[in-house]
Amino acid sequence: MSRKSDNSSKPIFHSPMLIDWTEEKLRTLSQEQLLNLLGNLDHQKKIGRLPESVATEIEQRISPLLTTASNTKRRKQRIAVAAAAGAAEA
Repeated sequence: MSRKSDNSSKPIFHSPMLIDWTEEKLRTLSQEQLLNLLGNLDHQKKIGRLPESVATEIEQRISPLLTTASNTKRRKQRIAVAAAAGAAEA
């Protein structure tokens, strides 16, 4: 007979604002991970979990780490999100 343990380990989600994003940690992330982090920051800021000042500070530290292609992809994502938000309001 086997017993099921109540204290099984489960993954823990840490929101971006709870992680200490040091320069070393940011430099270890891939371009795709940096873009995902920026997307998550935008979402956290939009729903009020992350203060504007904190999000802006982290974005300013991430931007220099992005390649030109990633910056272009980021700009296009922001334009698409803004267009979708504008269409939803209309």
